[in-house]
Amino acid sequence: DHSVLSRGQLKKRCRALNNMTETTAFGEAFLRDWYRKIDGKAPFSELARLTVGEGLVVDFPNNPLDMAGFERWYAAQCRDFCGEHCIHSIKVTEDADAIVIFSEITWRAKNKAGEAIELTPNVTLRLDPANRAVFYYGCVDRPTK
Repeated sequence: DHSVLSRGQLKKRCRALNNMTETTAFGEAFLRDWYRKIDGKAPFSELARLTVGEGLVVDFPNNPLDMAGFERWYAAQCRDFCGEHCIHSIKVTEDADAIVIFSEITWRAKNKAGEAIELTPNVTLRLDPANRAVFYYGCVDRPTK
């Protein structure tokens, strides 16, 4: 396509690209901060502030949770495991309904008995674009190659 863009069309495309660049930078920083808080066993209130609160949907394999369930899960993780998340990739997209942060991660941890655990999920965070708060936190097991 060799069409010539008008000045107005070019400005519109540049604004859209700048917004996407800002959204991508925000999404990547948000995800890194999310896992920094989890790995650092931050008080649950610090994670809760990043969510919509009672409307949060947590979609873990065979374990869907609401906000209260997420708080119980987090307390158990902090009590029973010591580990860290390794982020392999992050893809940020935005539409009218959400900022979507998709990532491939590996979680390596040890339980209280010292046994090693490794999980390799794909994680999706969906944020309300107006207040940039998480309303969906989902994980699916990544297929092994």
